[in-house]
Amino acid sequence: MKTLKTIALTTVFAFVVLSVSAQKKYSLRVNPDEGKKIAQNVIMAMDIETGEQKIVTDLTMGFDITNTAKKDNSFLFELKYTDINMKMSGEAMEMTYDSKNPEANEFSKQMHATVGKLVNSKISFSIDHLGKSSDIKLPEGVNLPFDRSMFENISTVLPEHAIGIGESWSSKSESEESGLLVENKMTLAEVNEQGYKVNVEGKLFGSDAKQVGSIQGFYVLDKKTCLTKITEMTSDVDMPEAKIKTVIKCQ
Repeated sequence: MKTLKTIALTTVFAFVVLSVSAQKKYSLRVNPDEGKKIAQNVIMAMDIETGEQKIVTDLTMGFDITNTAKKDNSFLFELKYTDINMKMSGEAMEMTYDSKNPEANEFSKQMHATVGKLVNSKISFSIDHLGKSSDIKLPEGVNLPFDRSMFENISTVLPEHAIGIGESWSSKSESEESGLLVENKMTLAEVNEQGYKVNVEGKLFGSDAKQVGSIQGFYVLDKKTCLTKITEMTSDVDMPEAKIKTVIKCQ
């Protein structure tokens, strides 16, 4: 009888512990260490199909970001690329670019004249306490070799309210480069020693408000700073002029 009572009490205790754990809420807020340099590496693979032609692009970028100051509820950052590598291939075509060896070929020389200016140049931008990036300022005469949404690999939009595991929030943004509207649903999937794992499911809409693609993957946010430390994201876009599949990994 005593054994049954012990088992019953243990079961009740375990249920209470699980219930309390399930109800725990997390207030996710960006809080970087001022002056601390964070090194990251982004790998992006893009397949583009236009009619009968297919172009495959592999892009690898290394960069450092540093929080330089805080202003109101925003943090000022500086970003400096350390290296950029690109490979483009298609039918009877292969072009490569290495920022550390820009004279290797004619394509590399042309790329370095524009993209190469990013290396060792400083890009400034702001991130507010809810993870939204803004005020992206590039050096004069420099263009980004990717969509500005790439900055989501540094920070992602966070929920305004405290959130529990399994709960979701949403965000909307419009790409200046492509004109696509992005709607993401983000769900706090797990909290462990590595950080906050956030699953992402998104939809892409064209200018006519029709869905043209989807996004799926996850972010892992640093537990202390809530900046993105790991990204694995896949997007598929299907438009009359092209089909584009993009896979991004960042850590």
